[in-house]
This record gives sequence, structure tokens and C-alpha cells, in this order.
Amino acid sequence: MQNQSTSMPIIDGATRLFAIVGHPIAQVRSPRVLTEKLRARGLNDIVIPVHALPEKFDEAMRGLMGLGNLDGLIFTVPYKVQAVPYADTLLTTGRQVGAINVLRREDDGTWTGDMFDGRGMTRGLANQGDNVRGLSVLLLGAGGAGSAIACALAEAGAKSVTIYDIDAPKARALAARVNEAFPQCKVETGGPRLAGHDVLINATPIGMKDSDGLPADVGPLDGVKIVGDVIVLAKPTPLLREAQARGCHTMDGIGMHTGQAEEIVDFFRARKG
Repeated sequence: MQNQSTSMPIIDGATRLFAIVGHPIAQVRSPRVLTEKLRARGLNDIVIPVHALPEKFDEAMRGLMGLGNLDGLIFTVPYKVQAVPYADTLLTTGRQVGAINVLRREDDGTWTGDMFDGRGMTRGLANQGDNVRGLSVLLLGAGGAGSAIACALAEAGAKSVTIYDIDAPKARALAARVNEAFPQCKVETGGPRLAGHDVLINATPIGMKDSDGLPADVGPLDGVKIVGDVIVLAKPTPLLREAQARGCHTMDGIGMHTGQAEEIVDFFRARKG
């Protein structure tokens, strides 16, 4: 049986394996998306879902990493922090965030880890023609997603990033880490006020329900170039509906996850030379 899009075997003895690890795992759609992207590049690779129970996580990791034909691992909830000790090398964003969602086996057998939640946001924006280079960003949320996005914005050339979180010490700690890693970008904390900012990104869970309203009282959206939201829904969040009504360019969580899939494939493919 052949894959019609690539004329390659769906799976054979030479197929290289990648696994996405989570608990639960049945809801995850990434295996098909990532496999299609890898196959589209002419690679005989497949991504499989792995349900690792919390009490068996370490045992599952030892088994997976011992497979000779497994080249990489992807982590979803709740294992992004727990996976960090399995990386021999942590790249910049993984170090700054203290969590990873990807491990890649290198040619020498060591493992390199990094976090791509943030680059998914900047890649997704770039895919639709929006670039944050030289722009000022107001980022709502300093949790896991917000931390990764702050790093990615600085890496992508944002002029400045203002971080707001109801946990002010957490926001200050994130700003200090990103400033140290990316001194060319001015990163600071502040109130949720849009005045003086070109871009607004919501990295909080507020907006999953219509009754949530906006994630913060940010003020008028008029004049804001780009509004992004990490929340994945079949319809725009309240924030994105308001932004669209004001003529802003918008991107939802689906666009972010599409960008992240592309970044992960690039990361895996780099090992293959």
C-alpha cells in the first residue's frame, strides 16, 4: 500500500520513528499532521502517539530512548517540565522556560531539547505575512506558553516586549531571563495597557468560553497592528472578535500550532543533515 501524496511506503523496515508523549493522548492530532509534513519532505518518517502514565513516565522514557530507530520525542501535557532532565543539551528557549516539548537524537547518540510553543506563534504570524521585527508587543501571561512566546518574540527581532501577569513576581522573573538571553530587545513588566504597543498577544487561558470576555482591560484596540491568541477554538475568541471588528490582523491558536509543527519538523530534519 502506497502513500498517494509521496509514493513512499506508509511504513517499512527503514521507517524512522518519532513519538509524541502525553497523558491523556487520544485527543492529540499532531501525529498525523507531523507525519504528513515529514513525508512531504521526502522522509520515510512516522510520528506515533504514546500514552505514558505518570507513574510510568521514567520507565517509558528509558524504553523509548533505547530504541535504535527512534529519532525524536515530542511532549505534550503534562510532561514538558518532567522531560527536561532527559536532554543532554538544552537550547536557549528550553533553558529560559525550564521546559521542553521536543527532544532530538543527535548523530553521536546524545539528545538535544528545546521548546517550540513560542516559535509556533512567530512562525504562524510570519506564515500570514505578519512580522514582529521592530514592533512593540504587549504580552498577557507569563506561564509556560507566555515564557516561550516572550523568548520567541525577542529572538524574532521585536523592539520591545511588555509582560503582564497577575503574578507580578513571575512576570518580573521572566522579563529578567529574557533580557539576559536577548539583550537587543527591551523586555519589561507593566500593566495591561495597549498604549504605545503595536502587537497584543494573549498567552492566558482566558477566552476559552464566551462568558470569559477579554483577558484584561487593555484599552482600545484601534491602531494595533496584530492580535494573537494561543487558545485553540473552532471560532474566534472574544479577544479576536473584538480585534477583527477593529481591523487588526489576527491569528488564533490553530495558526500557532501549525507554525509550531513546521518548526518541529525543521528541528528534526536538521539532525538528518
